[in-house]
Amino acid sequence: MMLRKRSATPWIWLLLASLLLSPQPALPEKHNPVQKLDLARFKKLVDGEGRFLLVFMAAWCAPCVKELPDLTALYARYRASDLQVVGVSVVYDGPAAIQPIVDRQKVDFPVLWLGEEALDAYGISGIPLLIFIKNGLEVDRVVGLHSKAYLAEKIEKFLAMP
Repeated sequence: MMLRKRSATPWIWLLLASLLLSPQPALPEKHNPVQKLDLARFKKLVDGEGRFLLVFMAAWCAPCVKELPDLTALYARYRASDLQVVGVSVVYDGPAAIQPIVDRQKVDFPVLWLGEEALDAYGISGIPLLIFIKNGLEVDRVVGLHSKAYLAEKIEKFLAMP
């Protein structure tokens, strides 16, 4: 009796078809794409009229990531005021390094990537760092991880400034 050797080709095609047709997990949607911006244009943006809360952060900074939900909630609370919250990524690897965190945390305020040149320009020696800017002038600076209540109090004092 002669045994016939079966070809593996139909099984390979069947496996490939099942992989291609099976539902794939959706990639997270970029609901708030991180934009690359040069320092000169950024300074022009925040040196004008208005109140800005600059949130300096990095993807590798655990306290930065931990603070993002609170900052996102505070942004939603104070969005109707004249406060503009802007995230500033200082990671060396470009916007793609912080984008997954922005997506996962559902950060709604704009996040810009300035890279390492922002470190010198703003005298950054530690993050997370919040810089409060009113009409182009820095009026307060908060370094490190803080409670949501503390941050809300700082924002309310900032908004109450004449």
